[in-house]
Amino acid sequence: MARKFVPVLLGTEIGAYGMARAFWEAYKVKSVAYGTFPLTPTAHSKFIEQRCDPGFANAETFVAVLNRDAATFGDAVPLIIPCGDDYSVLLSEHKSELDERYMPICSGPGVLTELENKASFYALCEREGVPYPKTVRVDSADVPDLPFPFPVAVKPTNAALYREHPFEGQKKAFILEDRDMLAETLRRIYASGYDEGLVIQDFIPGGDENMRVLNGYVRSDGTVSLLSLGHPILEDCAPMRIGNYAAIVSYGDEQVYETVERLLEHVSYFGYFNIDMKYDERDGIFKLLDFNPRQGRSSFFTTLSGHNLARCAVEDVIEGRREAPVHASEEVLWVGVPKTIVRRYAAEGPDKDWAMRLMREGRVGTTLFGAHDNDPRRLWNMSKLWVHYIVDFKKYFGKRDLEE
Repeated sequence: MARKFVPVLLGTEIGAYGMARAFWEAYKVKSVAYGTFPLTPTAHSKFIEQRCDPGFANAETFVAVLNRDAATFGDAVPLIIPCGDDYSVLLSEHKSELDERYMPICSGPGVLTELENKASFYALCEREGVPYPKTVRVDSADVPDLPFPFPVAVKPTNAALYREHPFEGQKKAFILEDRDMLAETLRRIYASGYDEGLVIQDFIPGGDENMRVLNGYVRSDGTVSLLSLGHPILEDCAPMRIGNYAAIVSYGDEQVYETVERLLEHVSYFGYFNIDMKYDERDGIFKLLDFNPRQGRSSFFTTLSGHNLARCAVEDVIEGRREAPVHASEEVLWVGVPKTIVRRYAAEGPDKDWAMRLMREGRVGTTLFGAHDNDPRRLWNMSKLWVHYIVDFKKYFGKRDLEE
């Protein structure tokens, strides 16, 4: 008989809610979500218990809180699953200090550092012949000579540290049209106090229609359990949420799956992961943009498509199952914003037509609604969040009014 378990989720944001919902739908087990603050996506949920401490992101407090609580899970195995980049690093670096009753679903710190840091990730892609955009790394505001033309994309190698140094006009990533814009952007970033690297990339032409996002899980023995591909239809447009997906259609592509499996053959990874990539029309190749050592905030599209993400960890470390890897191909539309936003703002064309057809057929869902998680306080908070998205799209996407 399989051992009892309890999901211990690191984070109280939307990604943690999606993972808790997956555990509830698959096993009817309640998750415990840890964080520094009780954020609204995981508050007042019938299948989530929040445990928050203001110092939880500090390594010493992180270890102390988890070890203090180890006995509260009784004879159930606590599966620790990070639901954010910072928590992935924290768990990876300190899992050896945790009570032995815990089962951390993550790799060791060396592997995580190589994959999460954009510069070292691109070096890995270069070594293994995996396509990625041409890239130059800088560590100061000095503008380098570039081996590719403008426009260029600029991103921090250390996203967590970058967020700790806000400045006027800060974005998750910048698309810059000329050398003067690049010089001013580098100046502002380093003037903020951020003191690690940036990558300057050849900007791959095209918009959301060329993006792809892949969710996956690698078992504790290094074998791939699941690969699930999504085609973004619309991205968020608020400055610090650029790159967050607002609508995704799940589907399958064996060429993409083969590329990702080739990359994973050369790293000792364990756990959930999320990869962003973009199709380059200039050479007809999908190029990897980054590797996130956790499931993404939009990863619930995989569970919606019939491949419950929670089952990956349970079948791996609780049941010890070792079946052939799943290459998901089912089509479903995931929305992270009100459906009326997708109807209004998604670019006209075949991709939007695809999404609208799935919507008409009822093959559509979202992370935050649909699990009969109907505490009035939660529904009120989520409704306010939905309205907030409407306001932001009006403000940042353009001057068009959103139709009701």
